[in-house]
Amino acid sequence: MIRIGLSNRQKQKVVGEYLKTHKIKKIFCFYFKRFPLEIKTKHEIEYIQYENIIEYNPFYRLLEEINETSLIIMNECMRTQNRSNLTYNCAHHYLRQTPHKIVFEYFPIIDRMNDFMILLDFLNKGKYKGKGFDYSFLQGEDIKIRHRKIEMVSSPINVTDKNKQRYKKKRDSLFDNLGNRDPDIIPRHLQIFAGNLKRGALNPYQNQKYVARNKRFNLHNVFSYQEIDGPGDYIVIDTHYRRLDMNDFLKVTEMNTIKYLNTKLTIDNYIVDEFARWKERCEAIYVQASVYQ
Repeated sequence: MIRIGLSNRQKQKVVGEYLKTHKIKKIFCFYFKRFPLEIKTKHEIEYIQYENIIEYNPFYRLLEEINETSLIIMNECMRTQNRSNLTYNCAHHYLRQTPHKIVFEYFPIIDRMNDFMILLDFLNKGKYKGKGFDYSFLQGEDIKIRHRKIEMVSSPINVTDKNKQRYKKKRDSLFDNLGNRDPDIIPRHLQIFAGNLKRGALNPYQNQKYVARNKRFNLHNVFSYQEIDGPGDYIVIDTHYRRLDMNDFLKVTEMNTIKYLNTKLTIDNYIVDEFARWKERCEAIYVQASVYQ
């Protein structure tokens, strides 16, 4: 089964109900280190971090131990968009050993619709090998989703004409000097530049917390994405340039509303539009899937 958008408490309930109706001798829980899942059960359970899936030990031992009486839990293990990733391939070897599989993920995709196929591969790699995403697949498996309604609300920031010209000059310089480098560096650099123009809107004397790409503001209430390790509300200065890391931020903080400081410069408009398109892709899956009420 695949379960999307559940809290750890809700995941515990799903596992508990599964154990009541299936004869399981041992549970193997694979998890990404930032998202541990402690299962309260009398069953024997082994926890394996995502990074260790490819290690020689425990790889061969697990191939011997996992059998038709084992339950495998994949908890927040969609960590790359590459379906042929080595870690995924090793996990598939384990998953083929047993019919008992529960796949937990907070969002249905990382960024593209085809990312959902990674979760289906966990259930049955052979069945979905080489196939692209199709909505019919949502009805062909035991899939339930809790709709995570994430909103981005823009908080406007005034930018002087002088700074608008500085931004234009920076943008033109980045394009002129791009050469053979990855073009994705342009929006990354431009967002940092635009973020610097938001400094005047930051209030170091309030309890409000902010998140930025790095620690360049040197304020006690501005945190980098790497520093955030629990629930809370943050005003976003810069979004993370990697969608996966931005998704992780939303998982960790449990935020439903992103308050984004918006200069209305082209880069901030681009960020807002890209978020809206990502949200539309998630919503399209929510509409077609069986959703928890």
